[in-house]
Amino acid sequence: MKSVLHRLKNFFVSASPDNAFRLDGAVPFRHAIPHALQHILVMFVGNIAPILVIFAYVMAKPGVTVSADLVNNGIRSAIFMAGIGTLIQLYPLGGKVGARLPLVAGASFTFLGVLTVIGYAYGLGTMFISVMIGGACIIPLGLFAHRWARFIKPIVGAMVVVGLGLSLLTVGAKDFIGINEPGVFGNGVYQFGTAWPYILVAFITLTTCILWQILVRGRYQNLSILVGLGVGFAVACCFIPYNNMVDFSVFRFESVGDFIDVPRPVFTLLQMSWSDFNIGPILIVLIIYIVSTAESIGALSSLTASMYGRAPSNQEIRGMVTANGVSGALCGFFGCSPNTVYAQNVGIVTQTKVTNRYTILLATILLVLASFITPFARLLQCIPKCVLAGTLISVFGSIAVIGMQMLSECGFTKKNVLIASISVCLGFGVTLIGEFTNSAGAYDIEILNYIVALFSSPVANMFILSLILSYAIPESFNDPPKEKETEN
Repeated sequence: MKSVLHRLKNFFVSASPDNAFRLDGAVPFRHAIPHALQHILVMFVGNIAPILVIFAYVMAKPGVTVSADLVNNGIRSAIFMAGIGTLIQLYPLGGKVGARLPLVAGASFTFLGVLTVIGYAYGLGTMFISVMIGGACIIPLGLFAHRWARFIKPIVGAMVVVGLGLSLLTVGAKDFIGINEPGVFGNGVYQFGTAWPYILVAFITLTTCILWQILVRGRYQNLSILVGLGVGFAVACCFIPYNNMVDFSVFRFESVGDFIDVPRPVFTLLQMSWSDFNIGPILIVLIIYIVSTAESIGALSSLTASMYGRAPSNQEIRGMVTANGVSGALCGFFGCSPNTVYAQNVGIVTQTKVTNRYTILLATILLVLASFITPFARLLQCIPKCVLAGTLISVFGSIAVIGMQMLSECGFTKKNVLIASISVCLGFGVTLIGEFTNSAGAYDIEILNYIVALFSSPVANMFILSLILSYAIPESFNDPPKEKETEN
């Protein structure tokens, strides 16, 4: 015990601001906490959005109700599991389950289409059981990652990262112009007269971030996202009388018990039985877990390539995948959607160069506290989406740019150019067709609904296409045609 306390004392005595740019070492609290807050703020809304969308979709089914306790528990569990999932990635269980890198975990949008279809068709009990079993099945897959990861060629990883960036750009751009805000669409037409306050706030937020990076020097330059959020939130508050852009009504509490609560196992709130066990949904969710694994490997590759100038090691891939499996199974147990490695937080690390694990550890502690202390979580929920979009546009864009850099490192051979062209045009392009992506759940044949939901994800599309093409197109395709010998 004394040795542990002695090591802990030495850890904090050696605290230095310069350690923020190293993987290990203590960073003074006043320097670490702003960076920790940046990571929380950029992922918080995206982390709780998937489970809210799933519950809303399921409740749209006639005769189906979802209790308020189940919804609130899903929100708390999503926040709690983001903290636990990140903690495992930072400090591996047994030294093996986790990547031991500055990776932030959060609820994955890759599962959204399939889980809404399963929840609507089979019920929430089947959905959460499928999430638990799928996560458990990924754990052994991660343990043998060094056996199968080598079959994923570098061009495939590059296209997955590009797909991540492109998918995030769509989300960021919509929030930037206020397309998801109430009243912006009238009779199906975009109303600029209603949307301009959101665009103005997003633009001021983005401008603040850019000016801060240009004008400020030293370690404080890396706080541009936090400063932009602060300025954007202050400007958004000025629009409360106009359109109630910042909604403080979420702070209404009916009792003292509303201030503190803990995530509970989903079976304590939802009646479940053996009839909820269905092999079809389990297999479909397992497929999405595999796609999500490729997505996480892409984010991991993006981090190691930009920060360390190398590909991820076998141990880092094994640790990250098994950690995703463990946290995914626990997400199903607590009633929220599965976790993945968040690309936007990888973007923050590559942009600020702050790779310190202790700094992100503070973010995990704050996330866990937010899942217990209701007012803290609701304060973060008050941040308007246009403010978040203003800070995240450049971060989202950096993910796509890193993917392009990885593509450049693969070489612009004829084969790679063809793979990239088809993956982007078909893999990403089909997701822009609303008539296709919105048709999930509209078919009487269930397998069709699953197929549409699967191919509504640009990351899944680009992974599958690039993987198939990387083997289907022969290497001889790169060889220039031989010139015919001329007779003397």
